Amino acid sequence: MSIINKFKLVLSKIKVAQISKKKIIKFKVSCTDLLLLDGLWKNGFIHGYKKLRCSYIIFLRYASRGLGLLNSIIFLDSKVSNKQLKTLISLDSYYSYLVLTCKGIFIYSTSDLVKHGGKLIAKF
Repeated sequence: MSIINKFKLVLSKIKVAQISKKKIIKFKVSCTDLLLLDGLWKNGFIHGYKKLRCSYIIFLRYASRGLGLLNSIIFLDSKVSNKQLKTLISLDSYYSYLVLTCKGIFIYSTSDLVKHGGKLIAKF
């Protein structure tokens, strides 16, 4: 399974848990998935996570009206340059974009922060 498919699987599990109104979820996560969880935590999409033996507990975050922050996730699969990504964000500023680059995983919500192009994985 490719790294992108692993990320999509983790995001799907979080989305399904938020639709089901769960506060926490527990599942096994690989080392590369921790990069995704760190990015989601740093950008405020989850409250955090904690290791529990061989699995992880993820503390989900909801908006003020009880909606899951990742309910509206749309999976994408395309390569973009930093210029294309800046244009995309400026045209569609209501979304945050998850991009996998050679430097790591980045979640962009404003075009001012874009420094790298890469593989566009999802928007939410």
